[in-house]
Amino acid sequence: MDPFSLISILLFGIFAGCLGAMLGLGGGVLMIIFFILVLNLPAHQAVALSLLAVIASSSMGGSVYLKDKITNVKLAMVLETCTVTGAVAGAILALILPSLFTEIVLGIVIFFAAFMMFKSPRSEKIVPPEAGSRLVLGGFYDALTKCDVLYTPVRMRLGLFASLLAGSISGIAGIGGGVVMVPIMNLVMKVPIKAAAGTSNFMVGVTAAASAFIYLTGGFVDPYAAVPTVLGIMLGAYAGTRIMVRVESITIKRLLGVVLILFGIILFFKAGGLLSW
Repeated sequence: MDPFSLISILLFGIFAGCLGAMLGLGGGVLMIIFFILVLNLPAHQAVALSLLAVIASSSMGGSVYLKDKITNVKLAMVLETCTVTGAVAGAILALILPSLFTEIVLGIVIFFAAFMMFKSPRSEKIVPPEAGSRLVLGGFYDALTKCDVLYTPVRMRLGLFASLLAGSISGIAGIGGGVVMVPIMNLVMKVPIKAAAGTSNFMVGVTAAASAFIYLTGGFVDPYAAVPTVLGIMLGAYAGTRIMVRVESITIKRLLGVVLILFGIILFFKAGGLLSW
């Protein structure tokens, strides 16, 4: 790979890492598009590198969110049991089966989630502890409003099912599953958007690692492209975590909605044969 391509990966990785850490997506959503549309890398190689980007973003961003106590570790561990299972299954299916149906269904789900993000009110409805699962009761200090936010997730069964779906998507498309988990936690489980982003950022690294192992053993990881990918993502992820805590929740929701629409369009193009990955 030529020096110009390596530098472009580094610079775009900084941008993708910043946005991914802010929204809890891990950066893989943007990196997979960049690798295929700009650098024209083979599909499985692009997915493998994207998964490495997700792991790097989660390692950097997750550590900062843990320090700031934004991540709900208990909730992440409960949901992760399903996402890892789905990630391994999705990675195996991606290597042996066409994913047309998954892409169409995911595209529809993502457009619906984007619509709900734009439609959501400026203030978030917090569920009191007695109305939800006390097992995963969470709370964090919002640096913008300068007050503590206490909440408890609801609809745990639906959340677990969605986690299985998110993990499968991660293995098939190489995006880490955050593009599904953040809307599910925020819209369905009533987790505040900042806590949802922080928790998702913690989760996607584990999910992506489960899928990446399949691609690594298959020889799809390019070590020359992996270095600027990981470096750029980690630099951007750190910047993204610092920005997120100082931004209003409604701004994060609107920005996430734009990214969801972009990814939904890409998925429909892919399902229609206009893109190959």
